[in-house]
Amino acid sequence: MMRVRSTLTLPILAAMVALALFVSGCDALPFASSTPLPPNTLAYDAPVSLDIKAGATLPGTSIAYGGKTSTGAGNILLAKLAAPKQIGDTVDWQGTPAANVSVKLSTRVATFDDQTIKLVGTAHVEIANVTLKAGGTPGTVLMEFNAPVSLLLKKNEAVPGSTVTYVGATADGAQFLGIEGYPFRKPLDSLQYVGRVSPKVFLKLDLRVTRFSDSDVLLVGTANVKIES
Repeated sequence: MMRVRSTLTLPILAAMVALALFVSGCDALPFASSTPLPPNTLAYDAPVSLDIKAGATLPGTSIAYGGKTSTGAGNILLAKLAAPKQIGDTVDWQGTPAANVSVKLSTRVATFDDQTIKLVGTAHVEIANVTLKAGGTPGTVLMEFNAPVSLLLKKNEAVPGSTVTYVGATADGAQFLGIEGYPFRKPLDSLQYVGRVSPKVFLKLDLRVTRFSDSDVLLVGTANVKIES
């Protein structure tokens, strides 16, 4: 089954870590949305690169590709309505691929031919009525996104979307509750978590500690969001 996927390359992740180290020496706050979220809601913004084969529909959406038109345009179908596109044109979509999950795609045509069209841009994903269940494995994946995240947590605050809580600074490093095994992390040490945040949404967090004190900790990394069919 074709899946919606987004990618975050290693150079981008390295740049994020470097930026976080810079931030750790400043008073700046980590990246954050200016729009407050409703209670018990998670939101992620991810870069996307989407390939749609001629005759196929992008899973979880109403975006389809019909190959080239007689005039040489890319024949995008939006909710079964023809929308001829050229390179650089917008292809936007918003919908609910699963209960309590909304996805907004903001993309442009990167390339197309008779067989395939490529869309690049961003995806905004919101998960409402979050219910946490640590561990497990995902089911059949319909849509998948990799979003960069930067989290500034206060002492005794949980990592959003997880059962992991920052306890504070110790001589052994930053201490966390809700993780298996050794609970301490030093600067640039990794912290991973997997679990379900909704009946049809599986989340994997791949984070690194960039700085910490007894009052807060700064984590940067990625959130892998899998929306199941």
